Amino acid sequence: MNQHIFIDQLVTISGRTLLLIAGRTVLSLLLISVQLYVLRALVRIIHSWQLIGQKARLLKAVVVGFVTIVNLPLVFFFIEGFFRPNGLLLYSPPRAFESAMRPFGYVFFVWTFGSLFFAAASPVVMACFAFFQFFLRKPAARNKEATVEALDLSRRRFLRTALTAVSAMPFAVSAYGAVAARTRNVIEKVIVPIPDLPSQLEGLTIVQLSDIHAGMFMKESEMAEYVRIANSLKPDLIALTGDFVATHSDQVAPFMRAMSPLQARYGVFGCLGNHDMFTRSEEALARGFANAGFKLLRNNNEIIEIDGAVLNVIGVDYFATRSTAATLDGVLKRISLEGTTILLQHAPQLFPQAANVGIDLTLSGHTHGGQIALTIGEMIITPAALSTMFLAGLFKIGDSHLYVNRGLGTTGPPIRINAPPEITHITLKAR
Repeated sequence: MNQHIFIDQLVTISGRTLLLIAGRTVLSLLLISVQLYVLRALVRIIHSWQLIGQKARLLKAVVVGFVTIVNLPLVFFFIEGFFRPNGLLLYSPPRAFESAMRPFGYVFFVWTFGSLFFAAASPVVMACFAFFQFFLRKPAARNKEATVEALDLSRRRFLRTALTAVSAMPFAVSAYGAVAARTRNVIEKVIVPIPDLPSQLEGLTIVQLSDIHAGMFMKESEMAEYVRIANSLKPDLIALTGDFVATHSDQVAPFMRAMSPLQARYGVFGCLGNHDMFTRSEEALARGFANAGFKLLRNNNEIIEIDGAVLNVIGVDYFATRSTAATLDGVLKRISLEGTTILLQHAPQLFPQAANVGIDLTLSGHTHGGQIALTIGEMIITPAALSTMFLAGLFKIGDSHLYVNRGLGTTGPPIRINAPPEITHITLKAR
């Protein structure tokens, strides 16, 4: 029986690996195609400047050289996909080279996503450009005696400059996203009403940190600054809702060094995310949490008595996308649900099941708020929306609430657009 289970797991892992290899290969070929398209467009823009001789050749050589150099990490990304395909967009050079590769990684991702935005937007821009030219051009028919129309050089220079500026915008947006991913630290203050909340728990505060992704694009000094901000809020409880590392179990050590100073009146609690599990960092994180005096809750709970009131903190491991609601139901059936219940669950998809069993408050992350999102009114367009409707913020089913934290780190590209990093300060109130 155990042998059959092992074989089934091996087949599942092999199938997932083959899908990742295929996906990364297709993605790499797509990115190469986009780079060739962008290079061709840049050469055309240089032609529009009407440079001649040595200047034109030199500028073209510089552009070709730059595009080639900036895409060298794409070669590693393509090769890595055959030997260590942890994720479709994960970029993880050997740990010894992380510091040296970090600036190249930033440039690569900024350029790559700028190129994607450029490729997506350029047909629209060119259509607008053609429309603009057509309607502003003086028709020869207005002057029947004229057979040759004078060239308006000032207008042509304006259009050429405008085209160059518009072409640069996607790369500027991508660069802004890389800066915003590191500098726009947002403290979201949230009040959660809990039915029949004991008076002893009235005003209890929770600080939630999620999706830190220690690694190439999240240095120890940055994590230490987040810890300082969290401690300054003087919370009663701190919840760490998974994805502590990015790509390697080696990243547990700097993560724990940075997190160890966290302080809360009733303790620091955490649950595991998908990155923590596929990097096989579970044991290292469990040791790190224990040494720091934190509680890593793996399908179990911790009862905290506060002046006679019971606060029940439950933590569950990340459930794979193929896991059914019965998996969470089975875990919760083995755990006491007395008192006011707070569930730490990395991914928010199974919130309806948590609400069905009467969990008062579920805290999740995982989505990064979309990380790169286009907002049109109340509508958010992002790939993460394909996997869950619970992207970010506070949600409610019956008397149960869910809060989805946008996270502090990034996965794949170190870029955030319309999804700034977040530290959540939650206050419980009686309803």
